[in-house]
Amino acid sequence: MHKLLPYLIAPLYWLLSKTWRIRELGPSPVLEKYVRKSSSAPCVYAHWHGDELVLVGYYANRNLAVLSSLSKDGSIMAKTLELLGYQVFRGSSSKGGARGLIGLIKAVKNGSQSSLAVDGPKGPIYEVKPGVVELARRTGQPIVPLRTRCDRAWYVPRAWNKSYLPKPFARIEVEYGEAIQAQASDDAGAVCELIKSRLDAIPGQYSS
Repeated sequence: MHKLLPYLIAPLYWLLSKTWRIRELGPSPVLEKYVRKSSSAPCVYAHWHGDELVLVGYYANRNLAVLSSLSKDGSIMAKTLELLGYQVFRGSSSKGGARGLIGLIKAVKNGSQSSLAVDGPKGPIYEVKPGVVELARRTGQPIVPLRTRCDRAWYVPRAWNKSYLPKPFARIEVEYGEAIQAQASDDAGAVCELIKSRLDAIPGQYSS
């Protein structure tokens, strides 16, 4: 039965996301170079895990490169994301992470954009993990922080990541911060702190 779930989830989710009214905010150079579909230069998006249910619909069918865990639930998610037009690589920070990261590196080097929930897969919430820094260093592409918010949503009870799903016809804002270039000589911890500060500077559905 679980093998059939993606074929039910993906079209229902896609139909819901098509009702959302989305507004993009942020620095003009970031929007023009990385966000507009006509340009979409390679980059690594960094967001909190709780924004994922919004961003999956927002970035559908843009060939974005993403990670999905090696668990049974991860298999369902991976197939769902593939049906929604994503490049999916299996792995996480807890298991199979190296293999997944290698896949993302190759995709970004080939011109794709990538996206990582930087406090995933299991938290702690609002703590940036170093994987996003390694991806940016290995590809030479910038990290672009972003957060989401909306006027009405369903909330996942007791979810550690405070995830939410916008309701039909919700008004959504996706806001980007200034891009961050991670050099090989930069301290990874310092870059993680900079990413967190850029994310914290953007208002979100929840305060971090």
